[in-house]
Amino acid sequence: MVRTIEPQAFDFELQKSDEPLLVAFLKRNERYADQAEILEKASQFHKDRVRCFLYDSDYLHTAQERFAVKGTPTFLLFNKGEEVDRLIGESDGETLDDFIQGVFGEK
Repeated sequence: MVRTIEPQAFDFELQKSDEPLLVAFLKRNERYADQAEILEKASQFHKDRVRCFLYDSDYLHTAQERFAVKGTPTFLLFNKGEEVDRLIGESDGETLDDFIQGVFGEK
């Protein structure tokens, strides 16, 4: 299950994690549920490859400043605490899977 994460907890995850992280920045609007479900499916499919989080929408202003997130949805991939790639805009399951596989190799 994808965990919703606040900025401090996400900072902790970035610092301590040796495994890749995918974090989704989603605004609570009419497309939120669909995008969150796509993230959940990607989390289950790639569970041995990447840990997935949903950045708490109450703190999107923090993400805009810290991670240069200009719009939502935005998906950021981190490896060893560093951003390695980003996917901007609405995504379907196949696009998100391709994005993850493109960064971390075929499953």
